[in-house]
Amino acid sequence: MEGRKRGTGKVVIVGRPNVGKSTLFNKLVGKRKAVVEDKPGITRDRIEDFAKWQDRIFRLVDTGGLMPNEEDIFMPKIREQVEKELPDADAILFVVDGREGLTPLDEEIAKMLLPYKDKVYVVINKVDNKKAEENVYEFYKFPFKGYYPVSSIHGTGLAELLEDIVKEIPTEEKEKEEKLKEELKDIPKIALIGRPNVGKSSLFNKIVGEERTIVSPIAGTTVDAVDTLVERNGKKYLFIDTAGVRRPSNVDYGTEFFAVNRTLNAIERSDIAVLVIDGKEGVTHQDQRLAGLVSRRGKGLVIDVNKADLLPVPPDEAERQVRRRLFFVDYAPVVFTVATTGEGIDNLFSAIDLVWEDYNKQHKTSYVNNCIRKIIRDNPPPSYRGKPTKVYYAFQKKTRPPTIVVITNRAEAWKEHYKKFFIRKLRECLNIHYAPLVLEIEEHNEEKKK
Repeated sequence: MEGRKRGTGKVVIVGRPNVGKSTLFNKLVGKRKAVVEDKPGITRDRIEDFAKWQDRIFRLVDTGGLMPNEEDIFMPKIREQVEKELPDADAILFVVDGREGLTPLDEEIAKMLLPYKDKVYVVINKVDNKKAEENVYEFYKFPFKGYYPVSSIHGTGLAELLEDIVKEIPTEEKEKEEKLKEELKDIPKIALIGRPNVGKSSLFNKIVGEERTIVSPIAGTTVDAVDTLVERNGKKYLFIDTAGVRRPSNVDYGTEFFAVNRTLNAIERSDIAVLVIDGKEGVTHQDQRLAGLVSRRGKGLVIDVNKADLLPVPPDEAERQVRRRLFFVDYAPVVFTVATTGEGIDNLFSAIDLVWEDYNKQHKTSYVNNCIRKIIRDNPPPSYRGKPTKVYYAFQKKTRPPTIVVITNRAEAWKEHYKKFFIRKLRECLNIHYAPLVLEIEEHNEEKKK
């Protein structure tokens, strides 16, 4: 077949806006990843995930809805992205609306797909009433491989579609994808987070090395999270680009609501968050809230001051201001970048490597206890109700983040100010300077048991 590369295990969804492409995507991958809203043009960036049918795994790619160029300033870029996905797809799902019937735009898209006609499956969506059933036959004029009346919302007709799709997926693909999932376990997962229009998408594109997300000076143009595996200097990283987060009072239910939720989910899935800050504006209250969110979830953090060419003060002073505003994450490295030119990207990767190394540090119990003894010998925990506070022993519970458990006779004695001091001293002794360090205090009191 012309333009086809076997062994990629990739299925691409194309079509005009509001025909149910994202609903179909969500149904096939089994989770709500693509934004679904009854409004044309919601999905502008390509998103992808793994789908599975009858023990066959394949990558499913949802592309931006295609419209006439004059109706959307993003359309040339969306069309370019779609055309880039087609040559190496094993199957192309051309989604149309059975309720509306054949439209001129459907025919225009069909012409674009003609070079790949032997791997195009026409998915006639929303066939859940008599009128839609009557419209089905209009689409049979296309010279494509198969025609499938379905209802993505109810799932009807999808089994037949999937059975034919998986025939196009190479049998060795399952083993390849399982191997990839295993490999990803030890690869740092990086979430790019930040307010809208701070340059996250430009930074993401520079990191990836190609224009994977649509960049525009209009705030809020990225509404989906995109995962991309990046190799740099012999190391691999999984980057998660997310929609910008606005203050809750400015978030309407619908597209923005789900975009914010996806950012929160991306933080949960990540090991390290890169908080992108607008260098011209400085640290805002929303930046503080995002940093706090990352900190409370025990994730690593890198603070990226983007648009460094527009700093209103020298870099040293800018860093001092950032540190003052984000004092509660003083362990996080601060880097300066200019996403549009790529300046500072090397420093960003170096900072990520520092955080990742500390995030995975594991110490023997004997070493941890030696550190604890040194700290309490010079600065013992305060007494509680006139009785001394003892520390029996300590151990490292886990990594990602490094978590130290201290067994004591009086947990109440460990006030916040002392715990902060204790963590600072622990960092020095355990040589963990760039990642969060979690301290858990557990009480073991024989007196209370008697």
